[in-house]
Amino acid sequence: MRALRILAALLLGAATLTVPATPAAAADLVRVEAESLTVVSATAPVESQSNCCGVAWSGGRQLWLRAGRAGDSVTVSLPPVTAGQYDIGAVLTRAPDYGLLRFAVDGVTVGQLFDGHAPTVRRVESVPLGAASLTAGSHRLTVTVTGRSPSSSGFFAGLDTLTLRRVGPQASVTTTAYETVAETPARGPLTRVFDPSVGESSAWYYNDHTIVRDQRTGLWHTFAITHAEPGAPQDERSFGHATAPTPTGPWTKHPPALWADPGAGERWIWAPHVIYDRGVYYMFYAAGSPDYANYRMHLATSTDLFTWTRSPANPLFTDGWEARDPMVTRVGDRWVMYYTATSHPQGGNHVVAYRTSTDLRNWSGRAVAYASPRTGQAGGQTESPFVVRRGDWWYLFVCCDGADYGAAYRRTAVYRSRDPLRFEGAEKVTVLDAHAAEVVVDGGNWYLSHAGWGQGGLWLAPLTWSTGVVARGYQVNTGFLRADVRTWPHTRIASLAVDPDGTGTYRPALDSSHRGTGPYLAIGGFDVTDRAGPPARVDISADGSRINLVGIRVGDEPVFADWLLTVAPRWTGAGLQSDVTWSVTGPTTAPVWEAAFNIDGALPAVGDPAVAARPTGDVTGFPTWTMTSGPGLSLVTAHRWHSAWRGDNTWYDAGHAMAAWQPLWRNGGLGLPPGQYAGGTWRFAASAATRDTAFAETVHAAVNAVP
Repeated sequence: MRALRILAALLLGAATLTVPATPAAAADLVRVEAESLTVVSATAPVESQSNCCGVAWSGGRQLWLRAGRAGDSVTVSLPPVTAGQYDIGAVLTRAPDYGLLRFAVDGVTVGQLFDGHAPTVRRVESVPLGAASLTAGSHRLTVTVTGRSPSSSGFFAGLDTLTLRRVGPQASVTTTAYETVAETPARGPLTRVFDPSVGESSAWYYNDHTIVRDQRTGLWHTFAITHAEPGAPQDERSFGHATAPTPTGPWTKHPPALWADPGAGERWIWAPHVIYDRGVYYMFYAAGSPDYANYRMHLATSTDLFTWTRSPANPLFTDGWEARDPMVTRVGDRWVMYYTATSHPQGGNHVVAYRTSTDLRNWSGRAVAYASPRTGQAGGQTESPFVVRRGDWWYLFVCCDGADYGAAYRRTAVYRSRDPLRFEGAEKVTVLDAHAAEVVVDGGNWYLSHAGWGQGGLWLAPLTWSTGVVARGYQVNTGFLRADVRTWPHTRIASLAVDPDGTGTYRPALDSSHRGTGPYLAIGGFDVTDRAGPPARVDISADGSRINLVGIRVGDEPVFADWLLTVAPRWTGAGLQSDVTWSVTGPTTAPVWEAAFNIDGALPAVGDPAVAARPTGDVTGFPTWTMTSGPGLSLVTAHRWHSAWRGDNTWYDAGHAMAAWQPLWRNGGLGLPPGQYAGGTWRFAASAATRDTAFAETVHAAVNAVP
């Protein structure tokens, strides 16, 4: 039987009950006059207001909250209901002096922001307030005035009627907090151990470098890009060489170890990396030319670390854009070379690519171990990859972490994974202050190196490992859904697995292979510049079916998101509903190019009603739904129409089956005035069928149903 299919069947035969001033018996559809409800508490005057201003309310009256400031609220007692999942709706009032409203059931938020302002007084029919899984009996509804639009002259609120429609059984949910503890590295104080300016008439720099110990003599050697300051990458034609009895020095300068040879296809040479195997030292390096899409990976060998001979196998392979910064290590029965490149030779996402070999000369085709969300050519977030093993875990050190390359130049991110060939979706465990960092091990001592343009030479710092928290969040489990809602260090849905047929077999539907699923900002340019940080507070309903992540700071901007996740068992299996509200408290550091909600799919294709598998690119406006799909599984993300304050664009990433819904998308950016913005409502639901468009339409109809 196709899972999660018939919404209408849940609504057939539903009884309707209109509730007067006194409590009434439970029913599947309850309508209540808001002014008749018992006020439990209020922070401002509450009245039963008679018809006025040309408006006739149901029953001739409305519940009127005469709020005087943001934060004022009223809590009322709802009539008793039978246990189940409910859509909650209302008839509300808009007026020139009305404020912005949020709604909560039993203390936990439901639904979206409602803007009560209008130029004249008017009734607004069929406003969806949200969804809640309710036990049998009575519950409490709280209406809070969170602020007001710039056009409003006040903070008042008016409620005419409320509707509770039972749309399914009560959710059976287990929501459990978790904390992941792991070993993480920390950098001690840096000490400059070598200045390449020695013997020169001006300042020189070391950049991408390698440090290796002579297996026979015990002498340590370093090889590095070197040149007079300032940085001149297209004129870097030699590798500096120095030796020392220990990694900390003292280091002695030697003549360059290797010079670029134009006859060998080397206009300039970059980023040497040296390893030892069976009596031979292998130096891998990038041979550069103006053909940036076809950089050559070259090899030179030595038996004494002083005299180097180019390999007749050169080029080992070619790749782009500026494929460079090789690092080689042993994994099992093969060698693995990691290097930085882009998703396509002409540019794209910055990636850590890898190739494998059994003889260090013949290398496999390219694969990708990690892809940055940042795009471009030249320098990016995947420079100088370095991979080390600690116990059962592999750690990827990679520079330069951040949207602004200049500011990120000394930011080396560290990711950990149990699979040395897959760091996609791996947790970033720390960021260290270093550029072009290498990990150096001398007996029991671990060091982190640092060098670069304008850095004054080669530096070392102690690298220590300690056990600490690397992730926090909540595991949400139902009979048909398992979600990892991550709250630290970045807030997102880290993974979502679904079992639409209820057979006990969960399949990945969302992952964190690229951005993860959740809100983000692009400030001063497209793509993710500011991720969602930890929430200031997490509110969870008593039954675990609603998680409200409150006050999520987005990057370092004066922008916060409230993100409500609601388990919504509307059909045979469970869905997950997402509501985002943005709050801007001050001017951003640059214009806002994107304020968006990203969907990171784990299935092969991403599309919408018009196209089953979208290529990477932008599509103007919002579709009714997007879908990530594969053999025997579809995950639909359906949009509640006009639930976001605008709907500019949808961006698709075919390589990651990803869709970004972008309420704000503007080349050149916009100034986003302080205030609150409805960020959008989406419903995730799964079907055990490939490209199930009929099911997608059902999901869209359900999330847009009038309460």
